[in-house]
Parts: sequence; C-alpha cells; structure tokens
Amino acid sequence: MEYRLADNYAKPMQEGEVAKLLNQPGILRIAMIDARDGTPLVHPVWYYYENEKFFLTVAAGGPKARSLKKNPNVYFLVDVADNSQQPYGVRGKGRVRVIDDPEYAAKVTARNVMRYMGSVDSPEAKTLVENAKSSSVIEITPLYMATWKY
Repeated sequence: MEYRLADNYAKPMQEGEVAKLLNQPGILRIAMIDARDGTPLVHPVWYYYENEKFFLTVAAGGPKARSLKKNPNVYFLVDVADNSQQPYGVRGKGRVRVIDDPEYAAKVTARNVMRYMGSVDSPEAKTLVENAKSSSVIEITPLYMATWKY
C-alpha cells in the first residue's frame, strides 16, 4: 500500500495508527459519480477493512451499485474530528468491484452488524442481515492512502 501525507501542515500517521483507525467502527464516506446525471455522490457507510481492501454493501440494482458498475473509480475518507482530540484520518482514491452474490452480501453485512452493533441477535440486526440478501458487495481496493494527524 502506498501511503502519502494528505496535508503539508499535518504529520503522517504510522501504519499502526492507520490500522487502529480502520479497525474501529467509524464511518467510511465514499464518493462516486452518479450514473444517471454525472453529478457527484457522497455516502456514509458501514465497512470493514481487511487485506488492504474495504468491504461494504449497497442495495443491488440501486443508484450506488449502478453508478459503481458504470464507473468503478471512487474517493474515500475515514476520519475522526471531535472536540476531545485533534483531527486525524485517511483518504484516497480507489477502484471498486461490485459483487452480486446474496450469500456473500449477507456475510459482509453480518460482519458489519457485529462491528457496529455488537451482535447479530437483536431483531434489528437480524432484519439487516436478512435484507442484505438483496444487496451487492462493494469491494474497494485503494490506489493509495493519504493520512494526516495534527
């Protein structure tokens, strides 16, 4: 993975700091081009990061899946910016693979539900996992990651 400094006024994050950030349940913002009219779209999503790839799910056949199938280039951002600490984060460009496999989508969603909700046992969690069978998996391979911390 290529790491870059995102801001000349910031310090770079070390690989261990990047791993810690990406392994906590934060929000990934994914930017893409809308296939319908060519305008930008940015969506916050649940994700997990493994083997230098991000994994998330979106509605199969929905606007995000259609847009990513037409143009697999994305920009992503995961950051922390609250009043309790100095801001830091990771952003970069990536390429997407859209995978239409209901069982795989259910597995990815179950992993994200565990990550964000702590269990797949609640009625809400079970509904999310069941509904994921009508989802597509989005696999993002970063081309690089630009990091910063202040």
